[in-house]
Amino acid sequence: MNRKITRLFSLFLTLAMALSLTACGGKKEEAPAEAPADAAAEAPEGPSVSGDLMIYTSAEDAFISEVCAKFNAKYPEANAEYYRSGTEEVVSKIMAEKMTNSIQADLIMVSDAATFENLKANDLLQPYDSPELGNIYTEFVDPEHYYYGTFPAAMGIVYNTDLVKEAPTSWFDLLKDEAKANTVMPNPLYSGTAANMLLELTRADGIGWEYYEGLLNNEVMIVNGNGGVINSVASGENAYGIACDSNALAGAASGSPLAFVYPEEGVPATADPIGITSTTDNLTAAQAFVDFMLSEEIQTLGRELIGKAPIRKGMEVPEGSLTVEERVNLISDAKVLFEIREGEKEKFAQMFGF
Repeated sequence: MNRKITRLFSLFLTLAMALSLTACGGKKEEAPAEAPADAAAEAPEGPSVSGDLMIYTSAEDAFISEVCAKFNAKYPEANAEYYRSGTEEVVSKIMAEKMTNSIQADLIMVSDAATFENLKANDLLQPYDSPELGNIYTEFVDPEHYYYGTFPAAMGIVYNTDLVKEAPTSWFDLLKDEAKANTVMPNPLYSGTAANMLLELTRADGIGWEYYEGLLNNEVMIVNGNGGVINSVASGENAYGIACDSNALAGAASGSPLAFVYPEEGVPATADPIGITSTTDNLTAAQAFVDFMLSEEIQTLGRELIGKAPIRKGMEVPEGSLTVEERVNLISDAKVLFEIREGEKEKFAQMFGF
């Protein structure tokens, strides 16, 4: 009897242990389901966008100040600021800083690709493969990705609609009697878009240096930048001007008596490139700023605030503007333009007495 009780007691213990092991095994099977959540919580974050960021630019104050404000709002730990002047003065500043190893800029954003080839040749830029590349017009992007166009601009003819009844259609309309001592243009020794226009038009078939001789003989007025051209034409000081489309269209949108024409022979095209300096100590923020500039948000801002045509494909252009596909663009190899740039500017200076 005692032996039977002992056997029954042993059987009971064995059964209880088996049940206990089965239960523990069930708990172990539930653990992996919780692992992904724990792993995600412990996953390392990417580099944060923070710190000071300095942009050297020729962009309009109203625009670049708003871009910096929006960038700082998006990245509260960052502090983007800018220095603004004409393209030539921006380049002179950074070249002077290079000589003393005191470059302050993290990014450069000026008007034309030839200027960026100069910066590349002086080892002042570094390449960056932006994730926005597939969304933009690649004809305005450096093949080696040292710089990216931001807003495709074109030089053309602006005129005062109160003073001109028949719209010009050709560059050569500015050589006619009605345009004599009645036309204003930006100085290629100051303005990057004007310098690019000089290089493109003097190389274009049927235009050449003879065209600039014609402007000189027709007593063209020369002011520093596009803004000065717009002010002169809007006020009626001159009936015609040569200017960037975005400046002219922005003036017209603000109520000035202005209209803009893309001459039939073709338009010198630039895109306000942006590039990261080779000396930046805030690469993460600099790369984020390039992507931000190419984003739909900032492309929309440029279009609505200052009449810029977006670099992003598929976006609407400002009223009165032509898309990249609709206009005849004069775009030469930037390396070639860089090689001839200084010589052509010197020739212009001699021709016009600067």
